[in-house]
Amino acid sequence: MRTGLFFGVAAGLVSLLASSCNLTSASPPDQNETEFCADWAKAICQVGSGQCTFDVTTCAANQTNVCTAFVDSLQGGTRQYSQPNGAACIGALNDTYSGNQPSIAAQVLLNTAAICSKVVAGNAGSDQPCTTDSDCTGNLICTPTVLGGSNSVCAAAVSEALGDFCGGPGQQCAAGSFCQSQGPKAAPICVVGGPTGATCSATAPCVSSDTCGPDGTCQPQGTTGAACTTNSDCTSGYCDPYPPMQCTNGLTFARGSDDCNGIESAGTVPIGDASSPDGGG
Repeated sequence: MRTGLFFGVAAGLVSLLASSCNLTSASPPDQNETEFCADWAKAICQVGSGQCTFDVTTCAANQTNVCTAFVDSLQGGTRQYSQPNGAACIGALNDTYSGNQPSIAAQVLLNTAAICSKVVAGNAGSDQPCTTDSDCTGNLICTPTVLGGSNSVCAAAVSEALGDFCGGPGQQCAAGSFCQSQGPKAAPICVVGGPTGATCSATAPCVSSDTCGPDGTCQPQGTTGAACTTNSDCTSGYCDPYPPMQCTNGLTFARGSDDCNGIESAGTVPIGDASSPDGGG
């Protein structure tokens, strides 16, 4: 009797284990670019059912196209769509655009842009060649091997203060300063950026209160309402991407507003300036 009971329990356990092995878990969300862009459009177009009151179906079609172009523009080399990073972006977009809110603050948009800029990721490790930060795995950045050199490698970011030595892989001078050569027999150091009116470039930026203008000279950053092309043009740190492009404190939603019209017609990436400069400054 006990033997029969034992075998009966054992058989039940085997059956339970077998049925457990046959269970299929739900697939993770946003497994590919198509799923990701469908969820991107759904997340952003939520505002059409709230303060914006536009046609959500039209918005979704346009935003899907914008998302596809955005992802495709980031891919190349070893850079491919990353499911975990894509899912993180969708989570951030849902948090940002949900809730029938009349506006979204600039810092929230900037944080979302930083997350979504990583939906495409490369696999280059430390000291491996790269062309952009996206080539590098994890939080590594792409920086020149030497100051002014044409070869770049992935490296861990190291922040250097004004007056510190710089120029090595991963070394980045603080905002408003840049790495400058001190001659053939001295190591480069972080020096203050150019003042208003000084010549500037991607490798020789301006002081933190200025921006490098179209004419290649340092100009004061614009206040709210000033024309802009990038976030660095604005004291608020945010250039509203919808025409007319202006420095603002974020996006503002109301029926027929510029931001609502821009999101529905999807003329540009709606999360703001998702790009970030390569390291090595």
